[in-house]
Amino acid sequence: MRNYRWILWAVSLLWSFCAFGQQRPLITDDAEILPVGRIRVEFGAEFLQGRKYSLSGLEGDLTRLGVASIQAGVGEYAEFRISGTAQEVLSVQSRSEPAVAPTFTGDSTHDFGNLELATKLKILGEKGRRPAMAFKFAVELPNASRENGLGNDQTQFYAGLLFKKRFGRVQALAELGMAILGSPVEAGKQTDPFTYGFGAVVSVHRRLNLVAGIDGRQGPERVGNENRSLVRAGMQLCTGSIRWDLAGMAGLKRYDPDSGIIVGVTYEFQAFRRNKEPVQIIR
Repeated sequence: MRNYRWILWAVSLLWSFCAFGQQRPLITDDAEILPVGRIRVEFGAEFLQGRKYSLSGLEGDLTRLGVASIQAGVGEYAEFRISGTAQEVLSVQSRSEPAVAPTFTGDSTHDFGNLELATKLKILGEKGRRPAMAFKFAVELPNASRENGLGNDQTQFYAGLLFKKRFGRVQALAELGMAILGSPVEAGKQTDPFTYGFGAVVSVHRRLNLVAGIDGRQGPERVGNENRSLVRAGMQLCTGSIRWDLAGMAGLKRYDPDSGIIVGVTYEFQAFRRNKEPVQIIR
């Protein structure tokens, strides 16, 4: 009987991992937070065609390698995430008049991707007709430089409300907020666009989910702070404790990539558990 219990426990663990709210390859974040001590590691790559940079005037195919993030449940109502890209490589196909001229020579350029630090705070759990709701704020650090043509050397701030609601096999995600983007060409100027994201995760099998979503920002456009709108659609495949994802992407705005392919892998584990019993001090 004990062996059967272990088998049932293992099966339920596998099922909960595959069904647990995870949004990659979508950008729209999940309103649910990780349990205390739970760690989620994501790693992937993106291949984008027709990526355009208004600041440097570059256009070409962009390869993003080591698109990674680490999320941790740090409290009953809080989650922390750090994310970034190990290397971005642009194969330059054309150049237009730049606002800030890059300094590299040749037909390709590369740099580190920007690093993002984010915190998510739980406001409400899903109950009845009420969706789960959370608040997220994030800071994006300017690791990619203007000299290499891939960055704007500006720290960017994001904040927004996250929502999630289940409808049978469908999980609906929404993110509404705002951003503060410093201008890379006008000192003391900033752009404050509205940010949005909508996504859906559909369970078609206990190991297979289909996903689709759109995310972007809309506001006054300035050089280096253009509006964005990206559509993604793909799938998540669970194999044991690993979840694989594959998606296609298309840009809807002028400076978005024309199209792209996204691949990645996610691993989740319990790093530590909350001590529910008070610690007794022996004197």
